[in-house]
Order: sequence, then structure tokens, then C-alpha cells
Amino acid sequence: MGTNHLLNKIVPAHGILLALVLVDLVAPGYGAEQGQRAREEYVGDAQCKICHGKIYLTYRKTGHPYKLQKIDGGPPFYPEGTSSGVPSPPADMSWDDISYVIGGFAWKAVFMDNEGYVLTGKKNRQYILANSRLETEANWDGYRAEEAPRVPYTCGTCHTTGWVATGADGLHQDGLPGIYGTWAAPGVRCEACHGPGSGHVKNPAQVRPTIEERCGDCHRRGDITRIDASDGLIAHRDQYEDLLASPHLYLRCTACHDPHRSVKYQKRGFKGIKKTCLVCHAKQKVMVPAMAHMDCITCHMPRVVKSAVSVTREFAGDEVPEGDVRGHIFRIATDPEWEMFTGDNKYVRKDIDRRAYVTVDYACMSCHRDKDRKWALKSAAAVHAK
Repeated sequence: MGTNHLLNKIVPAHGILLALVLVDLVAPGYGAEQGQRAREEYVGDAQCKICHGKIYLTYRKTGHPYKLQKIDGGPPFYPEGTSSGVPSPPADMSWDDISYVIGGFAWKAVFMDNEGYVLTGKKNRQYILANSRLETEANWDGYRAEEAPRVPYTCGTCHTTGWVATGADGLHQDGLPGIYGTWAAPGVRCEACHGPGSGHVKNPAQVRPTIEERCGDCHRRGDITRIDASDGLIAHRDQYEDLLASPHLYLRCTACHDPHRSVKYQKRGFKGIKKTCLVCHAKQKVMVPAMAHMDCITCHMPRVVKSAVSVTREFAGDEVPEGDVRGHIFRIATDPEWEMFTGDNKYVRKDIDRRAYVTVDYACMSCHRDKDRKWALKSAAAVHAK
């Protein structure tokens, strides 16, 4: 697993040294070629397709290209076999009133009006897709109600390729005043991660696209030393903060994920237990026969994150929320006194060594609803007993 580590040596996970390391790990940039990249131009993913056709076909079935879609009088497009789509605009509008749809690939979608502003309000502003795991139907909900009726679009860093923030008085994409910036392409395309490609297209052998992992640029939220939470679940897009508080601090995201494939629909975006967990944990045995067929992620990566929807699972004597996205904390707490969240419920709690834990409520009780927490604590401690 040495090639999967972010660092070539172990760094103590505490104090100022850790803070400096974490800042370095998520700093945007293209490594040694940064100066060259700044002089290049974006060429578009259709150009990438010419030589990288196989990768292009699988990447186009991930959610990244559909983080932002331009609308031309009809619903947004999603590839066959992926998202069920966004069938209609908000109830008080037609598709002619919508310039762009944000998201809609697997979890939810919000809308930009024909001036480029993001629509907000108490209802009919966010389309929530159906979730088979949570057994919820598609429905409409509010979006940032306290900022109704609309807000400027400033989300291009993580939803477009080649975003340049310009503010209210600068250039506006498509001449729409609500878009406070410009981009080379809507959605997260090849060059959002690999850098502008004109130099590579002109001289493929000498100018290589960057392969520096940049997942942490977007899969993070604010202060990377805190894991944000709300209503008993982790806020979506906090995967990087999760990872930094987990035993897998020094692993690259690509150790487990193929970024050119979807984890939602193709099922191959996650490389599978044999190529991930068992590479290092091959000797870790499951001592409970009834659990022998289960994947590691069932318990160690429960759905403790909410992107669009969550449900409440009742179990003997209590209840626990279940979200629609898996967490990346991995450690399960067997200390009966440990609380997963801080007292104000705004963050995930960490110990003195900055480690976070999933409590048995989340790891066990979404499935074992006829049991209680005392049973779960005892059982969890015995799953991998030597």
C-alpha cells in the first residue's frame, strides 16, 4: 500500500505539525507544473475523448459532469442507467425561466433563474430524488429559505471547470448578472482535475496533464480540522475532514476510489473490499458467523451523512437518524460514554489525538432495530475479537 500514502513518512497526528501537514495536503495547485498550467488554455473534454475514449465513457456516467447543466427549454440530461432525472422545474416556473440546473445526478437539484441567480425559499426550490435504500419518494423542498427569493451563484469552484470568481461588478458567465464569475465549462470536467489541456494536446509526450490528487479541494467544508454536523448527521461534502480524523489519514482517496467511475450507479467507483480493506486488513477476522458475508463498509462506513434526505430509525429504547451518504471515519467507538457529536451538535467530537469515532447507534442500530444499545456495545467489541 506504500504507493497509496500521501506522505513518504509517518507524521505524528497531533499539535502544530499536524495542522501544517493538513494545510499542505489540501492546498490547491498543480505541483511543479503550476506555472506552465497557468499559461495553458482549456480545450474541453471532447478533445480528451479522442485519445482517452474508454475513460471518457465511464467518467460521463459519474456525477461530476452534471454538477451544473445549461437548460434550453427542457429538463437536464443524465445518462441512461444513472439518475432518474429532474422531471420538472419549480411549480411556479417553466423551463424557459431556468438557465441552469445544479446537480440532480443522484441526490438533489436546485435551480438558477434566467438571470443566473439561485432560487431560494421555503418550498418548491429543491428537488429531492427518490432513495431506494431509505425508501423515500421524490419530492420538493425548500432551499436556503432565510435568503429568499434568490442569491447570486458563487459555487463555481466546485461545480464548474476553470472558474474565475469576479464578484458583482465583474464579468458574468453568459452575461447573466446573477453569476458572479466565469468558467471554461459547466460541471466538473476532465480539466477540472487534470488541469488545462492545450499544452498536452499540442505536445502529448512532453506536456503531461497533472495527476496530483485534488479531491480535497471540493470534498471539504471550511475548517478542515472540524467535521461539520447538523441534526445528528454529518454535513455533506465533508469526506476529506472525515478522512483526516480517521485511521486512513495518510491514504489517498484513489486508494479506494476510481474517480472516473460512479460509486452510485456503476458500483465500480469503489474498488471493492479485496482491493482496498483486505490489502491491509487481510488477517482481520470476523468472529460472528452471521456477519461473515458482510462487507467491511456496512459497519465501518454507515450512512451518517446527509446530502438530500434522511430518515429516523427506531430501535429498542431509542432512535437514530440514517442519512443518504456513507461516512469516512471508520473507527467504531465501544466506550459507552463516548458521544459522536459535540454538545451543541454542530461538529463531530474528537479525542485528544484528533481522532473521530462512529458510535454503535449509527454502526449497528439502523439494521438491528430489535436490539438495544447495551447489546450493540457488547456485540461490537466481539466482532473482531482475537
